[in-house]
Amino acid sequence: MQYVLDFGTPSPLVGVHDRLTAHYGIPAPGLRFTPVSMLVMAMLGSRTRDEVSLEAFQNLRQKFKNWEAVASASSDEVNDCIHRITFPKTYCIYIPEALRGIIRQQGKLSLDTLAHMTVGQALHSLQQHRGVGPKISACVLNFSTLQMRALVVDTHYLRFAARFQLNKDDWNYNLKMKVIQRLVPNCWLAKDTEEHHVLVKKLAQEFCVTGTPRCCGCPLQMMCPHGQCST
Repeated sequence: MQYVLDFGTPSPLVGVHDRLTAHYGIPAPGLRFTPVSMLVMAMLGSRTRDEVSLEAFQNLRQKFKNWEAVASASSDEVNDCIHRITFPKTYCIYIPEALRGIIRQQGKLSLDTLAHMTVGQALHSLQQHRGVGPKISACVLNFSTLQMRALVVDTHYLRFAARFQLNKDDWNYNLKMKVIQRLVPNCWLAKDTEEHHVLVKKLAQEFCVTGTPRCCGCPLQMMCPHGQCST
């Protein structure tokens, strides 16, 4: 994966990050899961509210003694635990399948070898499993105990990026994700990409909302092409 260089034209994410930090403050770090636990959590929460996906995660932990047991469980058994998430019938198949795939690759249920890869290599490796896309793989790298500097780009971030003209409407999903990942400054650490994700999510929930954005009062209004048109 290519990242922007630290000379010449700076990444637009730097100015965005600075203004959002000034407005919201520095977010507190999130809870750390092992990479395998984070994979399960991210798959459960892919299209589901946090409180619902966390409940499903806890249901799995209570019913099965470990993730190896989930890997060998039937889809019906898994579905009983996760039925409240979005698309449970899909993920009750994808989650055990991904866990079995890791065991086949590694000889055990562990993703620790990702720590020895580049971010790009690790993202690619995770995305070989069905149901694991760019967002889920970045969650595993950045939010787990691996603490790698992948940027988690969700629907909130893509909405902000479109209005800030970081991507174009006619680009496909994978291209949008790659372009945004390439904007991550070389000087950023894993904590910076995590903070950036949280800050942009707050912005998207408060100002850069679905439908008509609330540009008035937005901390990025004077930087944002869409916001400037709303003045």
